[in-house]
Amino acid sequence: MRKRRQVARNVLSIRSYRDWRTIMNAKLVAAVVLVGASLGIWTAIGRSGDRDKAPAAPEFTGVTEWINSKPLKLADQKGKVVIVHFWTNGCINCIHNYPHYRAWQEKYKGSKNLVIVGVHTPEFEAEKDVAQIKEKAAKNGLKFAIAVDNDRATWKAWGNQYWPCVYLVDKAGKVRKRWEGELGAEGHESLTEQIDNLLTE
Repeated sequence: MRKRRQVARNVLSIRSYRDWRTIMNAKLVAAVVLVGASLGIWTAIGRSGDRDKAPAAPEFTGVTEWINSKPLKLADQKGKVVIVHFWTNGCINCIHNYPHYRAWQEKYKGSKNLVIVGVHTPEFEAEKDVAQIKEKAAKNGLKFAIAVDNDRATWKAWGNQYWPCVYLVDKAGKVRKRWEGELGAEGHESLTEQIDNLLTE
């Protein structure tokens, strides 16, 4: 009797394990497909910049405060090239990008067809301090419009994953380029060239 019960338990365990493996494999496949689809869209943007395949830029969402600007909507920027970059003032990689943002400010300061928007999404609680964001921006000569994204609503709407990350939005409101991480000389040169091209479209 003991042997039969033990065999029965073993069979049940095997079946339960198989069922568990089947369920977990199905969940894994679904997750991979979902992530792959999301990454595929952004990877295509990062490589090709093809406007026919480029997705529409998500709207700024849930912005708790605007600095250096009145509230902006991407929908109102049609006909302009928009540089959108995600950053936070406590991130060293973001700080390393400041010179590039200042260079764009200077290069395009007379242009009515280009807008720079820095979406400040905090990584840590202390970075939500609006007074500190204003102080850091003024100290570092960051004069572009800053959307304070303390609830990460815009971060989530864009599906953003990294600090810093720069997006180029064309005059039709489509995301044509994405650059993750520090720009460096190569990134700055590459994106500046693409900005100039977008301005001529």
